[in-house]
Amino acid sequence: MDGQGSLELMDGENDKSLVLPIANEFSPGAPVGNPISLPVVLKLVKDASGREAQVEAIRAYYFSDAAAKQPDAKGRQTQQRQLASNVLIGMDSFKVYNEETEKLTIIGEELLSALSEAEANRLFAKHILMELHGVEILRIMRSMASSGRTINKTSLLEELNRHGFVTKAGTPISTSSKNHLLYLSWLRKADVLPTSGYSINEDVLKSLVGMSIDDANKAIELTSRQKVFAAALRRDFDVNGMRDVFVKDLRAVCQATHPSVFKRTDDLRRAIINPLVSDGWLTHSETAGGRSQGRGRGGGSGTVRATEQLASVDPAYLGLANLAGIPGEVRSHLQRPIGQIMDELKSVDTGVKGLALETLAVRILYELGLTPVAFRERGAENDGAEVDLIAEGVDTHFHRWMVQCKNMPKVSVSALAKEIGMAVIYRAQVILIITTGVFTSTVHLHARQLAETSGQQAILIDRDGLAIYLEEGVAGLFRQFEQRARDILEWKAPQRGVQIEEVG
Repeated sequence: MDGQGSLELMDGENDKSLVLPIANEFSPGAPVGNPISLPVVLKLVKDASGREAQVEAIRAYYFSDAAAKQPDAKGRQTQQRQLASNVLIGMDSFKVYNEETEKLTIIGEELLSALSEAEANRLFAKHILMELHGVEILRIMRSMASSGRTINKTSLLEELNRHGFVTKAGTPISTSSKNHLLYLSWLRKADVLPTSGYSINEDVLKSLVGMSIDDANKAIELTSRQKVFAAALRRDFDVNGMRDVFVKDLRAVCQATHPSVFKRTDDLRRAIINPLVSDGWLTHSETAGGRSQGRGRGGGSGTVRATEQLASVDPAYLGLANLAGIPGEVRSHLQRPIGQIMDELKSVDTGVKGLALETLAVRILYELGLTPVAFRERGAENDGAEVDLIAEGVDTHFHRWMVQCKNMPKVSVSALAKEIGMAVIYRAQVILIITTGVFTSTVHLHARQLAETSGQQAILIDRDGLAIYLEEGVAGLFRQFEQRARDILEWKAPQRGVQIEEVG
């Protein structure tokens, strides 16, 4: 990171609120007689340069006959342009357009490249369901129907407010709002809902997002320990694909990431594994491989494998942040073998090794139970040799990490000093530096001094630590972290005698 702070946490980037998008005129039912079509409006925006031109293109195509009762021509055009501007505001709220860059977003570009309008509507519905709380809204509707409550504009709005849905400003949704109905109209275009009424088409829903409302409900109903265990296995799937995972290794991860939840493990099979198998989340095998490697028999033995149900469920229902904030090219590389990623770090191609370094960083953080929330864009100036991230985690408490990966032979103390300064600015508690090389002795000295004299700590992973990760996976990293924690405890031991005087 440079001294100017190249990583920025955008407003609302980590907001976990259930925000209902503002549709305005961005609706498949408006304007009357010439309703908004995704391919058309996306192309109008794509082909126009800048917001003013985009507004005019939308006005001319959709709203040239609007405001007919306005006697003044200039006044008519002003109202027409406001309606067109509202379309862009709605597109921004639905995350297919970015008002700051005045360009389509990644998902907007994907929708524009769809082979047909029907396919675009399906992709957009999937985006709404997975990224804009659509499945949660359908869950609320299903619950209302199951309890015999009538679903209409008012009753649904009241229920959304009761479940914590808010406006972009963070306030309760107004009783006069119809945004929730406009929101649902896009799901109707993809046949998730009928043209009228609130009956959910479960087959269409499952074809779009890979899970049904029942799957979402089953995930929510898991016990805390079951959810932690399933989430750990899901994380492994996200980075390694479908594979057998030793129960002992998964248990170690759960104990490290959620020690307050995973205090008891003697009933692992009865209370956690068997119910998850019974409900279709995973399969369990008492493998000979597990016994031959000293993993023993009983509740903690054998291997587990994620099922399609676990692989497809929305991560939010397991308490996981999904991978939406991670660059697409990195996300698509996560499931490649770790050995291949390490080999690409040696590439002479800057782009190849830069992407490999980002992939390695995200993979490690995700397996540690952390969520990357901000990146510094890879640039030619660092020759693919480093990548900076901010990551966050929530277990017994919230914690923010400053992370830097360096693909270089030797890391000097200036790298740690820079991260300490940035950690103050971004209010981070942990500094993690990963290198494919080694740290100088001065770096280790300053890391110890940081732990002794402040509430921050620096974790250093060098090529030997990466070799352990390559051999043992995330369990090896947790073992290194545990040793680091014991070291810090020993360093801070003399401070236990410090008297704390009561003030006031």
